[in-house]
Amino acid sequence: MATVEVNISNSEQDFTSSELQSVSTTSSTTDVASLLRSTTLHSAATQLLISDQDYITLAVIYSVLCSLITFSGCFGNAVTIVTYFSMKLKDGVMISFLCLAISDLLYGVTILAHLVSVGLSVLELRSSFSVWFPIDPFGIYVFFSDIGVLIYLITVLATTFIAIIRCLCVAKPLQFQNILTKRRSIVCAVAFSIVAVASYLPILVHMKMERSFDANINTTRYRLRISPQREVIKTAIWIPRDVLVTLTTEIIVIVCVVIMMKTLRSAAKFRNSAAKYSVQPLTQVGGVQGQPPKGQVNSDLKNNTKYVDAQSNKLTSKDFSVVCQVVLISIVYIVCNMPKVIINVAVLFVPDLALGKPYQNVYFTIIGIMELFQAFNSSFNIFIYFKYNSKFRKHLCLSKIKT
Repeated sequence: MATVEVNISNSEQDFTSSELQSVSTTSSTTDVASLLRSTTLHSAATQLLISDQDYITLAVIYSVLCSLITFSGCFGNAVTIVTYFSMKLKDGVMISFLCLAISDLLYGVTILAHLVSVGLSVLELRSSFSVWFPIDPFGIYVFFSDIGVLIYLITVLATTFIAIIRCLCVAKPLQFQNILTKRRSIVCAVAFSIVAVASYLPILVHMKMERSFDANINTTRYRLRISPQREVIKTAIWIPRDVLVTLTTEIIVIVCVVIMMKTLRSAAKFRNSAAKYSVQPLTQVGGVQGQPPKGQVNSDLKNNTKYVDAQSNKLTSKDFSVVCQVVLISIVYIVCNMPKVIINVAVLFVPDLALGKPYQNVYFTIIGIMELFQAFNSSFNIFIYFKYNSKFRKHLCLSKIKT
């Protein structure tokens, strides 16, 4: 019986909204926890590559790492939000970074909430339900997992938007230098939120916490129940949202990073060589000192032309700092988004990589790695702001002094 409980607890620990799409239902509503128990028991003895005992070890490591990263990320994003508000939000770039920090903070909160609910669920299982709660903690976990998917979509869209805008600004500065106004930044942030909610609301409305009898505690309590229509809707949404959006944004951000890094190299090269080009006074031409040496006038004019061309294409110190921030944020996003890309592509070609199949533990492990990378992606930006934004660094230090 102890082994059964361990298997159940670990399935429930890493069962996120992504896994629910592989559950088929036949009744009007489905008790998710009971269905998971039967699925896990059916497949526990047939797992390939990663055994149940190995998965237990990986799940513990995941929980500890995710908790540490998410706690620090929530603190860092809260500090970032306060700091940007103290900077008075004077331009669209600041507002865009602020919106990204808010999205990251909310995502971190959902991760913490479902880690807590997982812990409570495991407590129930390990105590053989001698300890139990009026609301099924696993149902709360599933809700927060789904809400986390919704919020992380906002982070994905915001990161892609910032990368595109900054890429346009450095590639075609004359045409796009002032495109990111405060008003446009706010409108885009609201639009991203609406898109995220609209894409996931049909799934959320087909799941609810309902008071029902729980045989484990021999009484009634609020438990998660889902409608079979939810899975049909989720399957229809999964390909355009999780597969196409994930792959498309990944490719777009990679292209933007390549362009911006090329611009950064050109800007750095200009900074190193700018001193070689100076405007040479041509007072000798037609002056009292007579005719300058042959070829000197043409050489001076050529140098002056090079200097003017370089001046027209170089990045200002502020633009250079912003591009550095965006490039690093984008690189972190690309790396941290790779597990999601891998699993979205893998499930299309490996049908057994799913709940209740021979590679279930592999699937759960990749899901855990994906969430770990996403938590890191939502927690790291404050270090980039501190390193490359002197104004952010100044206001952050001032806020420390005041407190």
